[in-house]
Order: sequence, then structure tokens, then C-alpha cells
Amino acid sequence: MNTLRQFWQLAAPYWRSRHNWQAWLLLLAILGMGLILVQMNVWLNFWNKDFYDALGALDTPRIYPLLGRYCLLISAAVVVAVALDWVRKLLILRWREAMTRQLVDAWLAEHAFYRLGLYGEPDNPDQRIAEDVNLLVTDSIDLLRSLVSAVAKLLSFVFILWQLSSKLTLPWGDGQLVVPGYLLWFALGYALFGALLTHWIGGELTRLNVQQQQREADLRSTLRHQREHAEQIALYGGEPWARRQVADDFAGVAANWYRLMQRERNLGLFSTSYNYINSMVPLFAALPAFLSKSLTLGGLMQVNSAFMQVSNALSWFVRAYDELARWSASVQRLHRFVTSLDAAHCQDRQPSAEASSNTRLSLQQLQVCYPDGSPMLQTLNREVAHSQWVRLDGPSGLGKSTLIRTLAGIWPYYRGQHDTHPQVLILPQQPYLFHASLAQLLSYPALQPWPEQQLRDGLVAMGLAAWTERLHEVADWGRVLSGGEQQRVSLLRAMLQRPAVLILDEATNQLDEPSAHACLRTLRQVLPDTTVIAVTHQPVLHDLFNDVIQLSR
Repeated sequence: MNTLRQFWQLAAPYWRSRHNWQAWLLLLAILGMGLILVQMNVWLNFWNKDFYDALGALDTPRIYPLLGRYCLLISAAVVVAVALDWVRKLLILRWREAMTRQLVDAWLAEHAFYRLGLYGEPDNPDQRIAEDVNLLVTDSIDLLRSLVSAVAKLLSFVFILWQLSSKLTLPWGDGQLVVPGYLLWFALGYALFGALLTHWIGGELTRLNVQQQQREADLRSTLRHQREHAEQIALYGGEPWARRQVADDFAGVAANWYRLMQRERNLGLFSTSYNYINSMVPLFAALPAFLSKSLTLGGLMQVNSAFMQVSNALSWFVRAYDELARWSASVQRLHRFVTSLDAAHCQDRQPSAEASSNTRLSLQQLQVCYPDGSPMLQTLNREVAHSQWVRLDGPSGLGKSTLIRTLAGIWPYYRGQHDTHPQVLILPQQPYLFHASLAQLLSYPALQPWPEQQLRDGLVAMGLAAWTERLHEVADWGRVLSGGEQQRVSLLRAMLQRPAVLILDEATNQLDEPSAHACLRTLRQVLPDTTVIAVTHQPVLHDLFNDVIQLSR
């Protein structure tokens, strides 16, 4: 029940939305077509009796029309099955799209994707969004469809099986025995035995599936991390270490996979045997009635078909157990992820300080702290006005970058109040570069590239004139550009966006001092109304700043 409750918490935002009425229509269409297929199986069951009775009696005039009826039934069943699969995939796509968008929005909202790393991030959030959502959506629809079909089969064929077996007489000593519905009772007992034994054998599959998904994600994360840091690994000669990392992660994958194999092997031995025996059980169960001539050959085939349908419906738990274990694992992993996002969003936030109209940054009794609450920096009381350039000064490791994170609103461990102009841009030490066109890279985080002439002028101003004709080139710029060029790109982004407040965190430390000074001087000329707060350990830049905030423990 706990898993079902967790599942509903994940699914409710999509299915309770009034805008998703089309999803309900698609779901009803899937279930409706599944019921149509069940009804066709009922018709095929009666067709079996008529055909085999005609075949046993060599009634040629009846056989050929029955063959024609069979072809019509099968053709209709194929059309319905194909349509059902298409509608099923459409619903999976729409639900997955909505759920992915919901999780990504929650992950990115209020810097939760960063805060999770501070509070104890659940393993591999990217894998949970990309893969677990897909598994959850697909398995949920398939399990519901198969369950509804199983119930429909049970309701359709249980009466047929009861009526057929209630008329049968079984030899008993010198007389005959009539057991009303004995084939139905036999099917119920057989399915109950199979369900109990299946759960006993496969009880560990959910836990093992959760662990397998986690270890597979760890391996992918390691490989992706090594690709992203290929240059550093190559320069260090760290290939043996990288190889050992991958080997260790794969050892975890293999060890859990082996345990999963053992459980699935044991379950497979039983379930496969169960399915094979299931096809013969009705024949053996009805054989005494057939031999006593209370059941015709056509009747025997009809009993076999009805028993198989009832048994398959009652054995739904046996057949779906592996899929249920995988579905349960996805529900648990996604629920833990969503719970951690809610916790990140609910972290207490301090109220902002009220600033005057001319103030771009206001600090009132602001004390930056470590996660355990102990103070990191001295208490700050300061206001920075329009167009001022202020340098944060203090020894390395003091906490200057953490102060910048606090001003950005992503570091939650502080006391006091701070207020920053809403049009703020923060340039970190390591610029964010990605695979895209150069124009898109320079325009980040704007969704649309800036005009080409503006980009070319900016490239020239920042000493990147050699790249002016490559604006439409798509590449992995983190590998193409040098460290200094990357920081020039970052400063160019500030020129284009023209923020009210610009915060620089060692944003020129990979440039030589003359180049760093030239870039910031250009920035000051282009952005005369921008307030700049900067951390820098390059003395040549000090003359560009109007004031200094001296930081201490």
C-alpha cells in the first residue's frame, strides 16, 4: 500500500489536472480496446467448440464457413491490437513529457539542483529524471492494461467455465460424481498456489532492481565525468586511476546483476514450468469427463480454452511479478527524489533587506556560516551604490566565494539580511561552456542569440577577433577554447547582458595581468552604470576599483 500511495503522489499532478482530459480519453481507449480483445477471445472460445465438433463429425459444410469466421476474427483482432499499441505509445509519450517537465522544473526551481548537493543529493538525479520516469510511465500503463484485461477475462470466462464443468460427470467407483464447477475450483487453487510460490521465490527482486538501477547510473556517471575531464586526466596521466574507477563501478554492477540473475533464474524456473504445465492442466483435468463421454471433442477444446483464460487471469500476479518489482523500484527511487526536492524548496530563507533607490547591494548584520551553523566570516553591514566597483579582499580560503554564493541566493547557511538588485549576473571562476554554436554560447543564458554584429563587436572588444567568422560553428567549446579564452567569453556575456550588478569571482585568473586589466577596463567603459563586486588576487586590477570590503574570520 505504501508503494501505491507513493505512486499516486507522483502521478496525481498529471492525472488530476483538468487540462489533461485527453489523457483520460487515451487511457479509456486503451482499456476499451483491451476489453474488445477479451470479447474476441470469448468469441474464439465458442468458435473452438463449433469448429472441433464439426471437425470430429467431418461436417464439411460447416467447416469452411467456420474457417472464414476465424479469419475475420483474427483480422479484426490484429487491427485492434495494433491500434491499441499506437495509442498506448502516444499516452506514454505525453505522460512522460509532462512528468519530465514537472521534475525538471522542480529540480531547477529556487536553485534546488545546487542545494541538493549541500543537503545530501540522492544518487544520479539525471538518471532518475531520464530513465526512472520512462520506466514508471511505461510499466504503470502496461500493468494497468494487463490487470484490467485479466479482470475482464476472469469475469467473461469464469461463467463459461462454471457452466461447462457443472454439466460434467466424473467416474467414481461404479457410479458417477457431479462436482459443480470443479474446473473453476481447480483453476483457483492452481493460481493461488502459483501466486504464493512466486512471491516467496521473487520477494527480493524489488530491492535488487533498486540497487541495479543505482549501480548502472553510477557507472554511466563515472564514464560521463571522465569524458568531461578528458584533458585533465590525460595531462595527469591518470588513465590507470580512471580504469580502476570504471572497473570498481562495473564490479558493483556485476555483483548485483549476479544476485539479480540468481533470483530471476529461480523465479524463471518456476514461472516457465508453471506456464508450460498450465497449458496441459485443463486437458488432464477434463480428461475423465471426455473419456466418460460426457464431453465432446469440441467441448474439450472449449473447456481447455476457457480454463486457460481463467487461469491466465488468475495468474496475473505470477506473470507480472518481475514487471511489478521493476515498477516498484522506479516508484521508490522517484519518490525519494521528489521528497528531497521538496526538502530543498522548504529550506528557511532569510528576509531580504530593504535598500534605498540608489543602492544596488545591501548587507545588514549578514553573517555567512558553515553548514553546521558556525560563523565563517565576520558580520557585514554595508551598502554599495549605483556604478561603484568594490573589491572583496581577504586571504585565500577565507570564504569569499561562499559570500558570493550567499549573495546569489544559492548558499542557505547565513544569518542576517542581504538584498541584491534583481538584475544581477555572477561570473564564476570556471565559465559554463557547452556543445552549441558559438553564437548560442556567447548569448547564454539568453534563449535567442544576440544580433551577429553585436556579437562580432563584442568578440573584437574582448580580444577574440579571430572567432568573429565562426559564430555558426557548433563544437564542444570547453575543449576548443583555452582557459583565458573561456574567461574572455564569460566577460563578453556580461557586456551583452548589461546587468545592474555584476559579481566576479576570480573571473580573470587565467588571463595574464595586462590582458586581465585590459578586459576589465573595457568592461568598465562599456558598462558605466553597472555596479561590480569582485574577488581577485591580481594586484594589477586594484586600481580599477573604488572601494574595498575587507573580510576576516
